[in-house]
Amino acid sequence: MGFYAEPWLREARDKIDSFPKENVGANFGQAGFDKLAEAVDKAIKAALIESHGSLPQQHDHTKLVSICESTGVWDILPPALRGLVQEVESYRSTKANPPNSSSESSGEQLRQYFFVARRLIDYMEFHVIGNDSVLKRLKVA
Repeated sequence: MGFYAEPWLREARDKIDSFPKENVGANFGQAGFDKLAEAVDKAIKAALIESHGSLPQQHDHTKLVSICESTGVWDILPPALRGLVQEVESYRSTKANPPNSSSESSGEQLRQYFFVARRLIDYMEFHVIGNDSVLKRLKVA
């Protein structure tokens, strides 16, 4: 793992690991989706920090799709991970309830999002940060 990215990825994993794997009620939806959004944000920015050594000010915002598109991250993300990034940005921009906010479906949907977020963190660590040829393709500065 990269020197600069390690604390960011650890923090992203901590956010995801704090999510209960079972018995998620509707009241956890908003707080859970906030944790999910923070973890996705940290994972994406970890790759940028590893590539550049720091996070340039023009990328220090919450519009994740824009960050991904302008740096080249979007081009290397698989479709499922792109979908997660879009959902997180949509949630953050509208400050709406998490998608499918009914109690039973909300818990299951949130579990699925957290599963995909774990995959995103692993993908950023092993396929982006851990692969110099991919990391060098990012246009951070």
